[in-house]
Amino acid sequence: MNWTDFHEFFRLIEDDNLSLFYRGDFADDITIRLIDLSESHFKEGKEQMSIRKKVSFLMAECFQNVIRYGEEITADDYLQDQSGFFMTRNYLDKYYIASGNLVEQSKILLLKEKIENINKLTREELKQLYMRVLGTDEFTAKGGAGLGLIEMARKSGRKLQAEFEKINEMMAYFYLQMIIDSDEGDDSDGEKNGLHIDHAIQLNQILRRNNIIMAYQGDFRQQTILPLLNMIEKNLMVKRTKYVAYKQLFHVLVEMLQNVMHHGFTIGDKKEGLFSIGLDSQHFIISSANYVDTKKVPALKKILDHFLSIKDEELKEISKEILRDRDDGPYKGSGLGVIDIIRASSSKPNYVIVPVDDEKFLFYLNVKV
Repeated sequence: MNWTDFHEFFRLIEDDNLSLFYRGDFADDITIRLIDLSESHFKEGKEQMSIRKKVSFLMAECFQNVIRYGEEITADDYLQDQSGFFMTRNYLDKYYIASGNLVEQSKILLLKEKIENINKLTREELKQLYMRVLGTDEFTAKGGAGLGLIEMARKSGRKLQAEFEKINEMMAYFYLQMIIDSDEGDDSDGEKNGLHIDHAIQLNQILRRNNIIMAYQGDFRQQTILPLLNMIEKNLMVKRTKYVAYKQLFHVLVEMLQNVMHHGFTIGDKKEGLFSIGLDSQHFIISSANYVDTKKVPALKKILDHFLSIKDEELKEISKEILRDRDDGPYKGSGLGVIDIIRASSSKPNYVIVPVDDEKFLFYLNVKV
């Protein structure tokens, strides 16, 4: 993702406790890994367990909603960039789950009517409607007469938010968002007391124009990185035959994620950062950002500028020297990860370091593999 869009994206979600975005094929194994990654965010405790179960259930329902109402896109379709979209965010005391997918223009009126009717009902009325639909021949595999939508409204306890973005005369993009309050006793209006669906649309538009597969913002600790890597590996397995740089890609991914984990600025008990992976022709574009202690910035700039100015063959020799001499050599055992990233890149990585406050800077790194 280019720096301008990355910075705008970061600014929009930097106060989130967790942000997770995915664009691409929607399948059961992807659903499971996204849920695993989201669940790693929750702490232990009875209250956290309750909200975790609710969020996980609604994430799965949201995925199924895309499968129910989404239109398949063929390999030759000019609408390729309108792939399925999924988002979950935890901002302040609320969780946001949103999806997006292509639908035919002819289906919009029916979808709007379903959602408007559902939003008029009380919790008890929703329960009665759910049981009635479930027990009649109105239930079908494709759409379930709105069964999934009913269940989303029931479980979230909020009105569903929906928007339709016109693509052409035949097709539109259908956005759906749920708001879940971490305080289950709060019956306030979720639409007035939360981020509107327009935020999700704005974020997807940034991801879409940069052809981003997935993005994650949150805590970069060991328990988070492992499900993140599993998610990426599973999603990219199907693309491996198209991209010969798969091994280099995964190596760079590990190095960049570990860089945030080991060297990021600690806020509270978290190593906060932002990571995205996208496609550009026959290349993957990996971008990361994390806070860096102000005192460490001069040394970071020095080592980056130094290694970026050196040719690959010399970098190879320096890498061997660092491995051989460890703490006794001129590099004091440092810089090996940076060298590995540079050598695995198809072109020289670029970076930006900007001040945030007196304590920290924001370090952005962009790599093409």
